Amino acid sequence: MAGFVRSEQHRDSPVGEDVLACGQRAALRRRFHRMHAFALPLLVTFATLAVGQDPKPTLAPDLRALAARVELAHRPNGPVPVVTALRGTFAVELLDKAAEQRGQAELDVKYLEWQRPGSTKVLPLIRYEVRDASTPVVRGRDREGPWQLFQGTPRDLTSAEFVQDLAAYQRHSNLTRQLLRFLSPGDVLRSLHKATPVADETLAITIAIKLLCQTVQGELPAFPLLQQGGEDAPVWLKIWVNKEDGRLVAIDAWPLKDGKQDDTRGERILLSNLEVDDGILVPHSVEHLFRQPSGQLSLQSRATLRTLSLRPELRAEDFDRKK
Repeated sequence: MAGFVRSEQHRDSPVGEDVLACGQRAALRRRFHRMHAFALPLLVTFATLAVGQDPKPTLAPDLRALAARVELAHRPNGPVPVVTALRGTFAVELLDKAAEQRGQAELDVKYLEWQRPGSTKVLPLIRYEVRDASTPVVRGRDREGPWQLFQGTPRDLTSAEFVQDLAAYQRHSNLTRQLLRFLSPGDVLRSLHKATPVADETLAITIAIKLLCQTVQGELPAFPLLQQGGEDAPVWLKIWVNKEDGRLVAIDAWPLKDGKQDDTRGERILLSNLEVDDGILVPHSVEHLFRQPSGQLSLQSRATLRTLSLRPELRAEDFDRKK
């Protein structure tokens, strides 16, 4: 109580007011320093997280120039709208000499990149029919997941009895989504993380055909691979661009496991017969080669584009499973 009385007496006198004011200023300074000591590391942490979450990598001048050159070659008539839907027919040849099943099938495909209202996540919707000598097969992915017609009834492909059918669906879906990525190769180049300097290299397509190319390597957070189903996973890419005309001719891709390149599951994609469709340079032949444990490449399949319609009017309802 004595301390309290003295403080009241000081507050009633000019000297007491000065003492009280000095004490308040000192307390404020101590509080400010404590807040500053807490806030500064917090701000640094937020700044670090903001930098780490930036999805757009900083492009080196040589990569920026290469992306611009490729963009010009693949958009000969100037900028065009982004392609998020297509309808087409593919002839797919299975060429792996060690495979149990070989031959050719025709795929009638429609595809749409769709977003749920209020969501930023893109959901790839697909419906296709495999036409060959046997009974036609109808598969797809709607807003609920992958499915196929089985004895005339739509069935989920997540069932254990459809393991092989699910793997086939994933290969065909990834082939279609790869084609869509190849329609915008400039965007793929600009999306590379940890990109290497652009280099000059020779691409050996066959023993007789060799192309002088510009190459660049880098990491992509997600990319569809033909021999890897499920969600797109991080990959390491090597992109080959014809030095003469700036056209994309090949992509080497390896899945990344725990940040390390998996050399046992690499694949090469060769693009040829490029023709202009709706203002975009489109590869009408796509060959896939898988890397063997020895590092050698083995031809697996060839997809030939028969017909193509870019940006057709499609709705999510067009992909709903039905008989």
